[in-house]
Amino acid sequence: MEKRKTALVLSGGGARGAYEIGVWQALRELGIRIDMVVGTSVGAINGAMICQDAFDLTVSLWKELRTDMVLNIKENDIIAYVKEFLTNGGADPTGLKKILKKYVDEKAIRESSIDYGIVTVELPSMAPHYMMKNQIKNGKMIDYILASAACFPAFKSYEIDHKKYIDGGYFDNLPIKMAVDKGATHIIAVDLDAMGKKRPKDFEGKKNIKLIQSPWDLGNVLIFDLKNSNKIMRLGSLETLKSYGVYDGYYYTFVKGEFNKRTLKAADLAAKIFDLNMEIIYLKSIFNKQLKSNIENYTKNQSKNISSESFTEKIMDNIIKAKSTFNQKWLTLTIADSLKKEEDEKNIFLTKPAIKLLKDELLAANYIVKEELI
Repeated sequence: MEKRKTALVLSGGGARGAYEIGVWQALRELGIRIDMVVGTSVGAINGAMICQDAFDLTVSLWKELRTDMVLNIKENDIIAYVKEFLTNGGADPTGLKKILKKYVDEKAIRESSIDYGIVTVELPSMAPHYMMKNQIKNGKMIDYILASAACFPAFKSYEIDHKKYIDGGYFDNLPIKMAVDKGATHIIAVDLDAMGKKRPKDFEGKKNIKLIQSPWDLGNVLIFDLKNSNKIMRLGSLETLKSYGVYDGYYYTFVKGEFNKRTLKAADLAAKIFDLNMEIIYLKSIFNKQLKSNIENYTKNQSKNISSESFTEKIMDNIIKAKSTFNQKWLTLTIADSLKKEEDEKNIFLTKPAIKLLKDELLAANYIVKEELI
């Protein structure tokens, strides 16, 4: 039998990279062995820390990262950044290099049983360089990590031995093929959904590839904010645990077996519409209590009365306009109110056009009514 070799593949995505640390946290909790980690840009930075097996240190790194430090400008000084960009062709990497020198241990990476690789692109030829740790010159590890993360034009190109390099995402932002070519039999790929070139043929339809990607917007790639980093780290952990079947849910996370498949989707949509906390693992009883509370708070604060009669007139006039005009919360509660009051055959929301256009709101409203939350 072929010996199993699992690779963790980490995409670029700047400040969204905290999500990848949440994924790593969950993999540690699940006891999943990582034999290789390859990454592009921030994925190369995180990959170095994973290769060192330094989880607590990595969390400290992400707590320290701030926009002004990474871009080497004064905090929130956009004018200084624009001036730096116009004058020097991007931010100077000095601040990020200082941080990496504090946290990245080249000796530990080289001695680690976990193999490690990065992707960068050479200028002006735009030739890609896929480099495993044994191909990187001694003393140059941090330099090549910075080369992989030189996201031009946000950052200047990075020079090593008289050659200039830019972010590996310009050629391969999710280097799955690199891991396969280096002998990986199983792939766990984390996609931060950021700008950069991806090669879908490298993984579409292939076995033994688990793709982990958040359904949520993970934030601006250039804004390093501790609050957002903590949040998306949690989301990365939860998404990974869901992908391995520990929990249920798509947007939200539910204790396994609390809902059947259809009810789970409806509950998930209702939670999204009414802004429940995405970082919690929900039991059904706790979930319903919180959903009801959020609905009540909304109805207290909204100025319009929920009236199926007034809305019905408008939706009959222009259902598409209604979909784009009305607040989704108000729309969902209007539908729920009509489901309680009207017979199915008379309900405008149960016609084929409405079902097609308002399927998410209908599912959420139906859950709210069945669970008697209004």
